Amino acid sequence: MSTHLRFAPEILIRLGEELIPHPDLGVIELVRNAYDADATKSIVQLHNATQPGGTLIVEDDGDGMTAEDIHEGFLLIGRSSKPGTPNSKSNRRRIGEKGLGRLAALRLGRRVELVSRPRSEPGVEHTLVIDWADYDTVRSVEEVELTIVSRATTKNPGTSLTVHRLRQGFDKEQMERLARAMRLLTGFFHDEETGFTATLIAPQFEQVSDAVNRSFFDEYEYKLEAHLDEQGYASTVLYDWRGQVITRGDHIDVVPDDRGGRLQPPLQYQAPAASFELWMFLLNKRSFELRESKRRFADLRPWLRVVGGVHLFHRGLRVHPYGDEGFDWLSLNLLRARSPELRPSTNTSIGRVSVEDPDALLIPKTDRMGFQENAAFIELRDFARSATDWAARERKRIRDGERLVKPAPTRRIEPGPAVERRKVPEGPDPTGDGQTIELVTQPELPTLSPSLPAQCHEASLPLVPKERLLYRALATTGILATAFANETAAVGEADRAGLRTGELPAIAYRDTQADGCRIAVLDLSEAVGNALGVVQPHLERRGIALDKELWGDPIRVAGAVSDLEAIIYNLAANAMRSLADAGDLLGERSVLVRTRVDDGHAVVDFSDSGPGIVDVDIVQMWRPGVRGAKSRGAGLGLTVIRDAVTDMCGTRPGVDEGGFSADAYGELGGASFHIRLPLRTTAE
Repeated sequence: MSTHLRFAPEILIRLGEELIPHPDLGVIELVRNAYDADATKSIVQLHNATQPGGTLIVEDDGDGMTAEDIHEGFLLIGRSSKPGTPNSKSNRRRIGEKGLGRLAALRLGRRVELVSRPRSEPGVEHTLVIDWADYDTVRSVEEVELTIVSRATTKNPGTSLTVHRLRQGFDKEQMERLARAMRLLTGFFHDEETGFTATLIAPQFEQVSDAVNRSFFDEYEYKLEAHLDEQGYASTVLYDWRGQVITRGDHIDVVPDDRGGRLQPPLQYQAPAASFELWMFLLNKRSFELRESKRRFADLRPWLRVVGGVHLFHRGLRVHPYGDEGFDWLSLNLLRARSPELRPSTNTSIGRVSVEDPDALLIPKTDRMGFQENAAFIELRDFARSATDWAARERKRIRDGERLVKPAPTRRIEPGPAVERRKVPEGPDPTGDGQTIELVTQPELPTLSPSLPAQCHEASLPLVPKERLLYRALATTGILATAFANETAAVGEADRAGLRTGELPAIAYRDTQADGCRIAVLDLSEAVGNALGVVQPHLERRGIALDKELWGDPIRVAGAVSDLEAIIYNLAANAMRSLADAGDLLGERSVLVRTRVDDGHAVVDFSDSGPGIVDVDIVQMWRPGVRGAKSRGAGLGLTVIRDAVTDMCGTRPGVDEGGFSADAYGELGGASFHIRLPLRTTAE
């Protein structure tokens, strides 16, 4: 007895509902089919689709399908005719491979109606109806008969596919995902020439489009362009914000020398030819003002939230999930956390990797979630990562070159001869009053060369009563206790949000010791680094990445360790509170702390990626009790910082005098504080 393989109806569930994890992916598959059919547009409509039972309609103006195409192609699951004919009639490179995506899309509802008008048969349309309930009563899918009905029509060529009685509704999150996927599918870099547009008839699509259309591509700080040729050799170019070339890199500059485990010129990448572009932004309002930008700085972060990250475009269309929120396939955020110097993150950059892949080396996954991680894909990813590494190295080299040149070490002053007093030789009296003139001859002193050019302040150490230092240390401990208690109450998990047992007393003990409450000449970077070591675990427990850029040479300032730690602790508590208040509206949660020397001052910059200073007067906020309307703090932390800086400066510096200042929107997009202190020498 001859026989053949048969498939139970349950296979439709495995290849349908269980194949694609999100319904928006099924819709995108139907739109991609329209692209392969040489359509110039595809329109998606959802009716009453917030709840199960709604209707999905996908229409296009492509070539359409004949009855034979429907029978041998559309209904032949698991095989696609596209590999045999990789290019469409208009020479568009087809993107579909498996022919499984459409089945998952069709299974979104309980009944499907296909109407197709082939360009090769003017005046004819073919209709196919699939009722999935018919498969519930049979043992194998082959037992259900399907009929293609042909009739005359006056409509233009194209295809309309309607999915009735959706199995599940599109909630708000799914609608937003679909709107973003539709809008970003054909690109948003304003230089694409795909000849294809995809539109979703929904308010969410318009909102995403409005955000995407606020293009900031010409507001970048740096731009990286990298190319991978057909032989697997890479090249790179780095531009500044004016569009001028800063530096170029060849293949050997881009690829690590130990590639392949050999210390020799790197081998070629085994990946299809590709191009990589990365626009890197400085989230600093002042840079916008200096450039006299016509765009609003406040719109930059919302734009980056929609389009930020590195997207992958395959044969002209964007591939999900590369560049989606939370899918950092190049590990930009991880690399930045490990080595924060001048590296972009998904919240401060936007990029695209474009590849045609004529030999089909990149293989789509069955669930349509990107490509299989075969050798070609891994090599392509390595190329893009290596290019970003090269750009980071070049930016660091440029920055280090712009720093003050490190002078020769300070030379010790050897004791000179005693001051010599001698009388002027006898002769005419130059004063006319008969007095003797004594000329004082100073010994020749060696030239001093300080370790930092600006470290020349010889003023005496500031006099600060010990009880004032103790007050600030204890006040800071109380502020931290209040801040963490508020967070603990908010989330209901003390061990996750608040201080763990014994940590607060340890901080109080540390800051009230005699050595800490004593005025001395300190290394600013060392003191700040030690304070950050205390707060870093608390930041990490809240999912906040800490980036430290501490000056390599000693930066001498006069003050108490307790005051410097009070400054860092209060700024850290302020940042944690701000990021917590922002909730899930933020993407990457990060804090950047930098020490540097600028114009004869030691400077500490403390920036966060929060919502910025939006509900409090930026000048008045340093006064006690002044706080934002939504803040849960006591309004004392910035006052402690003000008083500590005032004592360390030895004067009463105002906000405008540079002792302490803040930007509402700083380097990371949120609040940015700047502490400026006089430089000192070790002789004090």
